[in-house]
Amino acid sequence: MAQKKLLVLGANPETVSLIQKAKEMGAYTIVTDYDPNAYAKQFADQAENINAIDVDALEAFALREKVDGVVVGVAEALLPTYCELCERLGLPAYASSEAFEVMTRKDEFKKKCREYDVPTIREFDIEKSDEIVYPVIVKPVDSCSSKGIRVCQNEDELREAITYALSFSKSKKYLIEEYMTGDEVISYYVIQEGNPIFVGMCDRYTYREKSNLVQLPICYIFPSRYIDSYLARTDVYVQNLIRGLNLKNGSIFFQCFVDKSGTVRAYEPGYRLNGAQEHLLISRVSGIDAKEMYINLALNGKVADHDLEPCSNPKPNQIMCKLSPLVRIGTIKIIKGLDKISALPDVVSVNPSYREGDVVNEEGTLKQIICRFYIVSENKQRLRATILQIYNELKVLDENGNNMLIGMFHTDLIEEEYK
Repeated sequence: MAQKKLLVLGANPETVSLIQKAKEMGAYTIVTDYDPNAYAKQFADQAENINAIDVDALEAFALREKVDGVVVGVAEALLPTYCELCERLGLPAYASSEAFEVMTRKDEFKKKCREYDVPTIREFDIEKSDEIVYPVIVKPVDSCSSKGIRVCQNEDELREAITYALSFSKSKKYLIEEYMTGDEVISYYVIQEGNPIFVGMCDRYTYREKSNLVQLPICYIFPSRYIDSYLARTDVYVQNLIRGLNLKNGSIFFQCFVDKSGTVRAYEPGYRLNGAQEHLLISRVSGIDAKEMYINLALNGKVADHDLEPCSNPKPNQIMCKLSPLVRIGTIKIIKGLDKISALPDVVSVNPSYREGDVVNEEGTLKQIICRFYIVSENKQRLRATILQIYNELKVLDENGNNMLIGMFHTDLIEEEYK
């Protein structure tokens, strides 16, 4: 049988694990990105320099190469291209353009939350400035990776933040939301033929370098301390939303805050592979790998040959972690320690975002994550020890020999807050 060809749209670092999984599954991988030096290109069987939003060029290339399936990595901006390209080529897509419109627009998503009684975050209107309670957070409705977001303490900062948010918004729309200070969690589902399956939930720990910048994730820990409360009070409404939107296949995650009453409030979804790549952990403790689902759908027309729901294991006996060290903006001269960290027994994957010589130039965004480390441990003591070993081995220096790492996760929290 001829080897099937899989076209992967986008080549950011978070796409590497998808490419590697496709190769493991026997596919011939072709990755396209406008940037000739895009990180993930080095891992594919074939790399092209076609802009991943140029549908005409992609269609011509796919027909010429006789591509069997198309997938999109974690780049939310490429979802409309993916959907249109699959339609033109007559190839399977995991969702419709209408579904993506709702799930990639923060304002549309929150409307649906209210429609299906999913708890969400309070919003304010600039035209009713006397009703605004500071601090607030301003964000473009159609941007991702924490881009265009600012925290505001007063009206002057608010008006500046609105201008900033609009510069990142294609639709020229923004949201003003209550600035939440409670714990953050993320819930994860996969969808198989319209059936939403809850597969996990984590606690999201963050760091904020400056008061006007958004908090950035430094550590995710599974399972969440709030998982029982979520299953009892929120899960049913989220599942109703997924069914109500007629979402058929794929994976979806919901970023949430826990308010003072313990209610989990959703504020943003992601109907795609998550840049945090939680699938690298969830697949270790269950029979469900979101990467396999997308590849299977692209090449075979369905996410799996069997029912995935019995495989779900959202409350595993192990404790799991995604550690995301951050760096200051600047030019990276030296990265050390990744080989030693990869050899640690509880580390299941090491996914760098940069190479030596690369420039980190987007402050207050996920571009400040230098690498993602995935850990599965038998108990919290082992997890804590592994994190400390990672911090001890990892070295990132700039051109002047200065340490670029910031925002270490305080491992004492693991002892204090987890069983």
